Amino acid sequence: MRSSARLLVAVLVAGLLGAQPIHAGTITERVVAFVGKTPVLLSDVALARALLKLDEKEATERAIDEVLMFEEASRLTTESIPEAEVERAISDLKERAGAGFAPAALRRKALVQLAISSYIELRLRPQIRVEDEAVRQVFNERVSRDPEPPPFALVADAIRESLEGKALDQKIEEWVASLRRREDIRRVAPRS
Repeated sequence: MRSSARLLVAVLVAGLLGAQPIHAGTITERVVAFVGKTPVLLSDVALARALLKLDEKEATERAIDEVLMFEEASRLTTESIPEAEVERAISDLKERAGAGFAPAALRRKALVQLAISSYIELRLRPQIRVEDEAVRQVFNERVSRDPEPPPFALVADAIRESLEGKALDQKIEEWVASLRRREDIRRVAPRS
């Protein structure tokens, strides 16, 4: 009898607060992995899936990578992020992820992504150098395929930017690989 009364009270309170009912057996949150002592939550994986259009396994790996990068970034950067920038990031996440994600989860994700981005700009991007010779080589390869290529001066900056982007992506992959080697990552099997 007591459990019925508690259930009735819970349903009424949920209805008053506008919450969606949770059906018996529905898992709303659980830990899918640990990075050191930091949990990676099912909601983090769901958000990664929605944002990046990945399957669950790939999204779990991306969520793990994000925890690794954030822990490193938060140790080495101490800048506070302006609230206006956080709000823009949250708005972008809402638009990309769609409905169904709690405002707190979107805010947490925005703060994590902004911290990682700041770290990359401060620590990794300055290590990227693209020589003029590399830009000229890419241009020459394009010229050999295009009968009417644009002038070098018009496309040189875009070529340099593309090469810098590829080099930065490689640097980020190396960084994440080194973080994975240093940290204990444990995946948690779902309960049946």
